[in-house]
Amino acid sequence: MKTSQIRTFLAVVQNGSVAAAARELNRSRTTVSTVLAALEDELGVALFERSGNRLELTTIGQSILTDCRRLDQVAGQIMARCQHHLSGAESVLRIARDDSIPEEIWRDILRRLKQRFPKTSLSVYLAPPRELTSLVSNQAVDVAYGLMPELLSEGYQWFRELADVRMLTVAAPEHPLSQLKRVGQDDLIGHTEVTLAYMDESGLVAESPETANYLAFTQYELIRDAVIEGAGWADLPLPLIAEALRKEQLKTIHHRSAQWWKVFSALESEQAQGGAVVGWLANELEAYLEPHA
Repeated sequence: MKTSQIRTFLAVVQNGSVAAAARELNRSRTTVSTVLAALEDELGVALFERSGNRLELTTIGQSILTDCRRLDQVAGQIMARCQHHLSGAESVLRIARDDSIPEEIWRDILRRLKQRFPKTSLSVYLAPPRELTSLVSNQAVDVAYGLMPELLSEGYQWFRELADVRMLTVAAPEHPLSQLKRVGQDDLIGHTEVTLAYMDESGLVAESPETANYLAFTQYELIRDAVIEGAGWADLPLPLIAEALRKEQLKTIHHRSAQWWKVFSALESEQAQGGAVVGWLANELEAYLEPHA
């Protein structure tokens, strides 16, 4: 029994006649009749009986219809997975990322990724930038994306810099730092800094705070929201805060180093390097960041 025979059987059921099934399958009526007869011979039963110009399922034909539909569906899935493999696309991909790019952008990119590679299963883990490299090196994920530190080890051969991202030192418009015409280092130290936190061997630590008076979170979005609410000042990536700046919920303070740059990068494991999905994803992120960073 061949899957092509099952597909022909289902086409005849759907269309009610050999002629209509032949048109749908783009085959001759003789070919469809021959395939159907061969299936009946192999099964040893009659699947149809003629009623006027239409073919009606016999009792046994009706009883196997659901199984035939299931078989056709499974055969289609098998073919799709094999073609997916031959295309070079990964079957399963584990991603770690930070939140320096807005969530709605990530959702759109992943939606389009699933449309482009429907058979690739994805797991996405949100982590602070400082944790991304260790997640890849420990093989917890296949690839990481974010504002991770520049790698100094030669062992990371698949470190790809995608774009320079502008970092801005910001505060809420009503914050005291936003009222100053010139902000010095002593002014920064005198107010709470809202900064990143991450896990290392010693536990949860703040990432290089400018002052001993800080509030640390593991996500840029939490930092942004805290700053909007007046909790302090922070260095934040432009793609994440562009909307808040436009709405005047945040303001860049007048400090000599209020604008600087970090590199948004991709770090691929040996297993993921060169994969079709990983390559597509990196290109999409690069295309988004180029005009928005």
